[in-house]
Amino acid sequence: MRIGLLHFRVGETDGVSLEMEKWKTVLERMNHEVIYIAGELNQCAGVKIPSLSMKNETNLWIHTNAFEKPSTDETTFAKVFEKYVEQIYAELEKKMPTIDLLVVNNVLSLGFNLAAAVAITRYAQRKRTKLLGHHHDFYWERERYSKPQYNFVQEILDNYFPPKGNDIFHITINNLAKKELLQRKGVESKVVPNVFDFDQPAWAIDDYNRDLRKTLNIDENDLVILHGTRIVQRKAIEIAMDFVEELKAIESRTVHFVIAGFAEKESQQYYERLVKKAQAMSFTTHFAHPIVRQSRHLNDRKYYSLWDTYVVADAVTYTSVLEGWGNQLIEAVFARKPLVVFEYPVYKSDIAPLGFDFISLSDKAVYNEKTGFYEIDRSVLQKAALKLKELLSNQEILQEKVQRNYYIGKKHLSLENLRECINEILITVASS
Repeated sequence: MRIGLLHFRVGETDGVSLEMEKWKTVLERMNHEVIYIAGELNQCAGVKIPSLSMKNETNLWIHTNAFEKPSTDETTFAKVFEKYVEQIYAELEKKMPTIDLLVVNNVLSLGFNLAAAVAITRYAQRKRTKLLGHHHDFYWERERYSKPQYNFVQEILDNYFPPKGNDIFHITINNLAKKELLQRKGVESKVVPNVFDFDQPAWAIDDYNRDLRKTLNIDENDLVILHGTRIVQRKAIEIAMDFVEELKAIESRTVHFVIAGFAEKESQQYYERLVKKAQAMSFTTHFAHPIVRQSRHLNDRKYYSLWDTYVVADAVTYTSVLEGWGNQLIEAVFARKPLVVFEYPVYKSDIAPLGFDFISLSDKAVYNEKTGFYEIDRSVLQKAALKLKELLSNQEILQEKVQRNYYIGKKHLSLENLRECINEILITVASS
């Protein structure tokens, strides 16, 4: 089959881009032809549809009017909206090759670009192309989409997020989302969790990444705690920082906190609050995204891969309060690093039952309206910090724990598991 993988962007370090890369790998191993289709390709080969870019000004205007503060009447809004739908549709018609199955990542579920969902659904229906909605996140999971400013917007959400039809199929990435989608929309879906390539060579220090610590001004004997996620508020990076502060209080070594992900445009205020918080902490925080990308390359400067940051880390924090699955969590498992985790709902429902052994930060966090940060009880932070310090000081127990986590991950969340899921999906699509 010729299969298109569509999203607003590919080739970045966000979870959707990383998961698309895994799907592409597995599908090509199954001898399918795979084509990326995105608004931003980020040095990846594929079909570029500029109107799908997350930076598209028309969409940002629509988004602001639809969910934040309307600046025009509903009739005018609808006209601008429809014109943008037609623009996206025209680009799809002009640039898209003939494909057998279009796998649409998040565009039909999250609500970031309402017009894109309409245009893509129309395109698939008119071209008789089968659609597979790969739903990583849903609009009802985000406060940002909870207050549509026009009835027209609510109608779009009702009819296209996700759309229904005989040639439209649906994937969710956890069991909570599967149940919620069925309850809210009456739509059945198959759960396909995030996975990782556990058969690849272990990440290690090599000639390319050997200087990464030096580049970040970190000495070889210093302690490095990595936070690999993007900078968005639901990742609750401040919880990780509070944890590292408690670790620093009982640790004799110099402690560094490395944030590898980038700040989304809508998260600039949150990012600025994190920078200010970092300046007040007793450890050094490194916002490393200027030198970190999905893969290594040399351009105007030397860029390291996200995987290189795991190599130089001693431990990893994962403190999201809301998550569809948890890419960076699984990456830490593969990297055989001890992991400090806040127990978000999907972690408790889908991941913890697999039997992983992580250091818990509990499942209780309170949002402080004054600071704009999540907080957890200091005693929980102190207990977790002591556990990590003890674990890092006993290499035998450490290696036993991380190796066991690795084997659990490989058993349940490998590319082979993904291959089995995809094969079932393609059989269903082909027989419809």
